Amino acid sequence: MTKSDSDDFPEKVAELKKKEIDFSDIPEMTESEALELYPRNWKPVKQAISVRIDSDTLEWLKQPREAGYQKRLNAALRWARIHGCPIQNF
Repeated sequence: MTKSDSDDFPEKVAELKKKEIDFSDIPEMTESEALELYPRNWKPVKQAISVRIDSDTLEWLKQPREAGYQKRLNAALRWARIHGCPIQNF
């Protein structure tokens, strides 16, 4: 799935629902089931950026005192996005 395909996904679902397809026999997925679909070997495209964050937040991310704070930051942002964090309210 390309970036543009994933960006269009909500619109494609809405389009399918307009076609009056009966989805009632398809159970909704739980959050844990949805997370299992995230391919473990899939490597999303990464982009190097420079960002300034509060020092206390950085220390919190570095709490385990081992490498990986950037990975934890990305995971926290992904979780917020998946769970509908209302970023426009900040």
